[in-house]
Amino acid sequence: MPLLGVVAGVALVASACGSSSSDAGGASSDSLTIGYSSPVESQPSQQELIAGLKSGAKSLGWKTDVIDANLSPDAQVSNVQTMLQKKVDAISIWTLDAGAMQGTFAQAASAKTPLIGVNSEGDQIDTTVWWQLNLCKADDAPFKVAAQQFATWRPGGKVIVMGGPPVPSIQANVKCFTEAAKAAGLTVLSETDNVKDGSSSASALTSDLLSKYDDVDAFWAYNDASALGISAAVTQAGKKISDGTSDGVIVTGANGDTDAIEAVKQGRLTGTWDPQANATGLAVIKAVQDAKAGKAEKELIVESVFWSAENIDTYKKPGSRGYTLDTIPLVK
Repeated sequence: MPLLGVVAGVALVASACGSSSSDAGGASSDSLTIGYSSPVESQPSQQELIAGLKSGAKSLGWKTDVIDANLSPDAQVSNVQTMLQKKVDAISIWTLDAGAMQGTFAQAASAKTPLIGVNSEGDQIDTTVWWQLNLCKADDAPFKVAAQQFATWRPGGKVIVMGGPPVPSIQANVKCFTEAAKAAGLTVLSETDNVKDGSSSASALTSDLLSKYDDVDAFWAYNDASALGISAAVTQAGKKISDGTSDGVIVTGANGDTDAIEAVKQGRLTGTWDPQANATGLAVIKAVQDAKAGKAEKELIVESVFWSAENIDTYKKPGSRGYTLDTIPLVK
């Protein structure tokens, strides 16, 4: 599966080649080397994921080799081929274009190199490590829960949905929330895409939407950058932001970005869904462990957390939550 809104907040300008960073992590010369092809390393949640990956690898005396595709599917194909040439012991990847990767994945399978997908599937992938908020089948899927939250806070309320660039996984998350919102008795006034993918563009879109739908009760945004832009426009229009229980307009995002966490603390955002990216990096290392032991699971799902006024006082930074390879917050 391609990118979620996590890749949002980054200009969609791709480089023709990726950049690489290796981390020996204090490993011994006979340790394993785990490659990771990042879709866009500059994105905050990717940095957290990589930090978790390196932490998990270091705890085992392993090495990591991270290469940035910088949003270029062609560069990502080349990056994975480079990893195969280096004879890394396993490859993990957040796939930008599954179709483009098929030939390279086949090469990895032929070389018996374990493949771990991050929010990505494929016939040759041994295990997929999912963010829970990227899945919609279960009744407790985060964006289904979000719709129920909205319906509890504003029964029969009027909602505006803001998606992002035309990426399949973003579109799937928008569909998940929108269908659940309608099923919960909410009225979806508009589905608008923030294709420019920034806070300023989201703010401009919201100003236009408020001129048409002044009685809107809530905004659901696919990522935090959009949610923060929405919040700014709502405030500029003289409206308050609700904490869910108070009066005002509900505005939620996703990614658990630092700016969004601060906005929740300051009452400028109702809440944000945190995919726990650092724990995701640990889960990738666990998936490699299992694959090397011949007991690979089809999927590992990392639990998502919703931060709001109700629990924000318990928030800890992703790298300070004390997770280890034995205590990863996985959905059972």
